[in-house]
Amino acid sequence: MNIKETFNHVICTLGLVMLVATPALAQKPPTKRVAVMLAPTQDAFVGTWSATFKAESAARGIDASIFSSPFDAALQARQIDDAVSQKFDGLVVQALSLNAIIPSLTRAKAAGIPVLAVISQMPESASPLIVSYVGEDSRRLGELAGEAMANALKAAGKPKGRIAAVTGSLADAIAPMRLDGFKASLKRLAPEATIVAVEDVRWNPVAAEQAAGQVLARFAASGGIDGLYGMNDRLANAAIQAAGAAGYKVGSKDKGIIVVGGNCQAVGMQNLAAGDMAATVEMLPKVSATLAARVFQEVLAGKAVNKNYLEQHRIITQANIAQVRSACSY
Repeated sequence: MNIKETFNHVICTLGLVMLVATPALAQKPPTKRVAVMLAPTQDAFVGTWSATFKAESAARGIDASIFSSPFDAALQARQIDDAVSQKFDGLVVQALSLNAIIPSLTRAKAAGIPVLAVISQMPESASPLIVSYVGEDSRRLGELAGEAMANALKAAGKPKGRIAAVTGSLADAIAPMRLDGFKASLKRLAPEATIVAVEDVRWNPVAAEQAAGQVLARFAASGGIDGLYGMNDRLANAAIQAAGAAGYKVGSKDKGIIVVGGNCQAVGMQNLAAGDMAATVEMLPKVSATLAARVFQEVLAGKAVNKNYLEQHRIITQANIAQVRSACSY
């Protein structure tokens, strides 16, 4: 076979391969495009959730684009409207405002774009606008934190304890429900205890340390503070730092201020092991994000899904820290 014959043979062979391969390639379904609207991904929980969801979605043939907002409901509304205009196949939304989110979700539904709510529970009025919710049971998280605080106050002989709460943004969907749950458990389990201060620091640990320090100074002359509730472990850690800087002891071992956190983050595991924090509440972003990716894959495939997938939460203390320390160290 001469060079010309060889070349023609190769061309014919490649052409045959292409003819055989083309139908298979044509059958490959197009990649689904999903816009994911979240709170700031600099936050340890949200950042871990975001990275996990993106990786799990990619493994399922879904291209997830992440859009974050610094607790700016107006910005999030614009982001959702832009995603609708760009004809994304689906939206995944952590609502930053219970009220401001409704018009944007209404427009998404009118455009035929399915919306999966995540992390932050939506108001009942939004139920017809979303296909499902995957995330925390916010009120339950607060209830368990309140139960942990009540237990610690009783154990320390302080049933009439005065408590200050350092919270996430009370304008968003999470913090108000957690705070309501916290108050309800205290009223039921430690009715003589009182919440004397609530400081909204918008999940910012730097602001939390400053706010906690000011609260401790404000009540120093009138009996002081017996308990500090940090709505997540980073806020609780900030409160611990503030107490130390002001010369206060923390933890039951020193008969100090009782500190309860939430979200079981890495710094919380350290403070819990050291005895500086009485308890936290289990909440695992990787588990939640993985489930969200699986549920939305089914939604995009046209399959029926449950309306709610609520995380299971439990109180974490030194007694059971070994069971969750690795999972909570994010």
